[in-house]
Amino acid sequence: MAATAVVRVCESINCTKEAKLQCPTCIKLGIEGSFFCEQECFKGSWKEHKQVHKKERMKINMKAQNEAAVSFNPWPGYVFSGPLRPFPKSTLRVVPEDIEKPDYADHPEGYPASEMEIRGSTQIKVLNKDEIEGLRTACKYGREVLDVAAAMIRPGVTTDDIDEAVHNACIERKCYPSPLNYRGFPKSCCTSVNEVICHGIPDKRPLEEGDIVNGKFMSVPVRACGKK
Repeated sequence: MAATAVVRVCESINCTKEAKLQCPTCIKLGIEGSFFCEQECFKGSWKEHKQVHKKERMKINMKAQNEAAVSFNPWPGYVFSGPLRPFPKSTLRVVPEDIEKPDYADHPEGYPASEMEIRGSTQIKVLNKDEIEGLRTACKYGREVLDVAAAMIRPGVTTDDIDEAVHNACIERKCYPSPLNYRGFPKSCCTSVNEVICHGIPDKRPLEEGDIVNGKFMSVPVRACGKK
């Protein structure tokens, strides 16, 4: 008995013509289907269709990252109580020299000398006009950068991606991301996934649907806080 030929319909919206042309990018990415009747239909559907490629590349990237993380375990003797695992981290991000830095920024152990000088003090400092304006600027930048971080949160994005966005947003505003190197903290913001740890270090783990993400960040603009 002769095999029955498969008749495919064009995937372009509102087109019911027979389709014989397949998207070359979909073939390369291993995506099944994606047939179109002619080039014009394919071009007309490109804006919507390219989202299929974006989603597939994200899946491929997540799979590669997950496979790379399987062998990564900085605490081989630790018994995990849940499915969340540590992932590799990116290298330390650099702050340009023209941005004023807190005293711990270049300290080998991130020691906050000025903070420790007033530790235990019962004196409440009254800020002058310039210092109050600097504090307003710090709060404004902090809110803006937190909004940048929040806009990044979605499945497939890593907390390291969020950290990079936060770092770059700080640089654009000519301010120092205060978590960076504070007592050796290696990133520009803190991210905690699913309430597992407080002040978590951003890494290469892709966020998943249903994850709860907490982020903490403070900015230190030039002259914002007087003695930092």
